[in-house]
Amino acid sequence: MEASVLTFASLDERIEAQPEHPSYQIMPTRSVRWGNALVAVSGISALLLGKIAANEPWVVFVLLALLAVEIGGLIVVITAQLPSLTLTFANQRREYAETLDFDLPHHDSLVAWLRSFPRTRLQTMSSFATHRVERFRTKLPLMTGGIERLGALPVVAALVVQFKDMQWPPHPSWTQIILFTGLMLFYWLCLLMLSQRFRLELYDALLKKALEANASS
Repeated sequence: MEASVLTFASLDERIEAQPEHPSYQIMPTRSVRWGNALVAVSGISALLLGKIAANEPWVVFVLLALLAVEIGGLIVVITAQLPSLTLTFANQRREYAETLDFDLPHHDSLVAWLRSFPRTRLQTMSSFATHRVERFRTKLPLMTGGIERLGALPVVAALVVQFKDMQWPPHPSWTQIILFTGLMLFYWLCLLMLSQRFRLELYDALLKKALEANASS
């Protein structure tokens, strides 16, 4: 059943229902998010376990298992962000063109759906979305900097911090534990905020496109 009143929630639900080309990635994929979560959880667990129960005989086996999980999560993050194996310029251009051809009908269907709502409602939501986008673009860099361009680099940096000068079995200091935990939580929070910004920019673009289409008809 179609929504009788356009809301940001109904627009988001409509966007989520659209199929997405596998090679088209604006936000981190589910694999990247799960890889980051595995690295963070296993790394924090290893640090805490090595600090609290370092003298227990079974700790070594648990730490090895956590290390394997952490390395596996890092591999997932890196491989998910690798480009396609067809690295020639011609193949990359062709695949990107195929992605655009796949996305265009779904984009047009979203715009057509938005055009079915009153123009005043579209204008209200578009103005508000534009305002929030500008606020995000102004405030977000104060926290995230250029993290959307760094990819898996913060995760690798956290691993370097964790394993630098580490002995086996590990005996991390509380400073190292707090630093690693804080870094991973901050990185995860930044990814969530960037995801919100990308979706807000999509709202803004779709609403503007619907208004332009109504004005020209």
